[in-house]
Amino acid sequence: MPEPLRIWLLSDAVPGHVNQARGLVRRISAIRAAECREHIIPMRFRLLRPLLRWGLNRRKTWASRLVAMAYSVLPNADTAPHLIVSAGGNTSFASTMLAQQFGCANFFMGSLRGLDAALFTAVFSLQPLLDHNGDAVVNNVVMPILPPNNDEVAAAHGAAELRQKNPNKVLCAVLLGGDGSGYRFKSADWQDLARAMNVLSERHGIAWLLTTSRRTGAQAEQALQTTLHEDSLAEVVWYHQDPRNRNNAFLQAADLILCSEDSMSMLHEALATNLGVVTLTPMQAQPPPRYREKIQRLLNKAHMQQCAISALTELDVANLLVEQQPQRPDWREELDRAISPYLDTLKNVDKC
Repeated sequence: MPEPLRIWLLSDAVPGHVNQARGLVRRISAIRAAECREHIIPMRFRLLRPLLRWGLNRRKTWASRLVAMAYSVLPNADTAPHLIVSAGGNTSFASTMLAQQFGCANFFMGSLRGLDAALFTAVFSLQPLLDHNGDAVVNNVVMPILPPNNDEVAAAHGAAELRQKNPNKVLCAVLLGGDGSGYRFKSADWQDLARAMNVLSERHGIAWLLTTSRRTGAQAEQALQTTLHEDSLAEVVWYHQDPRNRNNAFLQAADLILCSEDSMSMLHEALATNLGVVTLTPMQAQPPPRYREKIQRLLNKAHMQQCAISALTELDVANLLVEQQPQRPDWREELDRAISPYLDTLKNVDKC
């Protein structure tokens, strides 16, 4: 049996970055045997980033020493990793230095912010990256979606219980964020959403698996509670009353998903199910250009549909419930095809 791929995950302790890196490691582990160790590497001297970028891009010998000084602690081990994985700009410098030190591969997720792509084995992003000449970055892996860090096995029992408690019902997960990324939710948006959910529940026999989040806010939760028909709720998580994460179980149990469009991480978590996903937009929706481009790319590739909250009562639920829709691509196959060539270069891991 071949030796498992030894992976180091470098963490900047930012949950969004860490979960992205964990999701990529989880996808790699689905392709080949791997074992992963996480290392938290706080960056203490962030003001050094421009100098680090300049030195690493020009392959200056002093750059590695400066990288070591910039971090509070860096991992060291007798057994070198075969692969380093990280996300977030503050991990990029350590990834470069450690890959050179151990002679191993390194995968980075995110924007390079001026760092030379050749310092990494592969750079993962949601949009194509260009070098300083405007040419496509050769080792750029454009991901269809962010690979999720969900443990499907761990949530299987909870999902099965939800389905058993709601026989003959269409289960719809509703993931709600709030103000952010250029989206602003007013009281009228939340009331319209609740009224539309009542209509859809009666019309299509839907039971809701609803969860709010930190950004939703207590006032929004109150507006939803006041208007929603309680008997239409299969289960609900009011974050500001009882903060817990039931997303994994909800998404596994669901037949379709509604997700507010303001949270890219939450949206990609929903998209990973390969169910019908509909994003919800409030009356005031003005995302910045880069965010809008990411949303449009997902729409163009038929990964999801978009619906204004004000038009939600007209949602074509029957079409979303059609099984095995051929137009919905499987993100796993697309990502695996992109990752595999880089993993193939690591076949002889004993040489790392």
